[in-house]
Formats: sequence, C-alpha cells, structure tokens
Amino acid sequence: MRFRHGFFLCLAVSLSACVNSVPTAEKLDELEHKVRAEYRQEYVLLEDQRRSGALDAEGYKLAKDQLDQRVQNRVDTMAWSRHALVQSDMKANAIPTPDKPQLNLPPGVGTLQGSVYNSTRQNGLGSQVMGTMMQEMGGTTINGRRPGTVYDDQ
Repeated sequence: MRFRHGFFLCLAVSLSACVNSVPTAEKLDELEHKVRAEYRQEYVLLEDQRRSGALDAEGYKLAKDQLDQRVQNRVDTMAWSRHALVQSDMKANAIPTPDKPQLNLPPGVGTLQGSVYNSTRQNGLGSQVMGTMMQEMGGTTINGRRPGTVYDDQ
C-alpha cells in the first residue's frame, strides 16, 4: 500500500515537472554550455588570429563579443521557442496556461430551473422584466394594489 502511494507521489511530481516549461537559470546555463561547445571551433579560430597578430586586442575583443552575442541569442531562441511550443501544445489540448486560464464559471443566478439559485421573482411570467412592463401598463397599481407585500400599510 505504501509503495502505491509513493509511486503516485513520484508520478505526480514528475508530471508537474514536465508542465513547467519556463526556462530556469540552470537550464539556460546548460544550453549555453552546449551551444558554446558547438561554436568552439570559432572561438579557437579567433584565439589563433589573436596569437598570430591578425587581430589586435580591440579587434579580438569586438569579434569575441559578437560571437558571445550570437551564442546568447541562440540560447535564448532555443529556450523560449521550446517554451512557446509547450504552451501551444497545452492550449491545443485544452490544458490551462497562464495566458489562457481554465474557465470556471459558476451557474448563473436564476438560470437553472428548480435550483436554489432561482429568485422568487423568476417563476413563470413573474420575472422582474415582466413586472416592470405590467407596472407601466397599469400605472402605479397592479390589479388594484400597489407594488409591495400584503404586509405593507395601505
């Protein structure tokens, strides 16, 4: 029995971890290490040009900053594209997302026949709209009586 509860707890934790697709700092660092490994050859080429004298210190710094910016742009694109795809998939499968929350509307007051939400004025033709129309047609009295209850003073 404990094994079953532990299993379901682990399953719930793993599923909830899958839903959050917002990139964390650790995920961004991990992606940056991968992308830098892909661009390693370009970094080595820049370093060789600096050592050989083809690039002065300022040119090397400028070229390295541009390469770092390309790496950072690629990391950002990868991370946020993944997030956008996960969010799009969740929306397509009618799973609530922060920008498209689940609709949880309560039943409308008086719209359910025979429910506790019905107002006493909304039985049959005795709705508030109909009462207003009857008042307009009959003046200030309806059927010889003023609006109110039987307990009102005459």
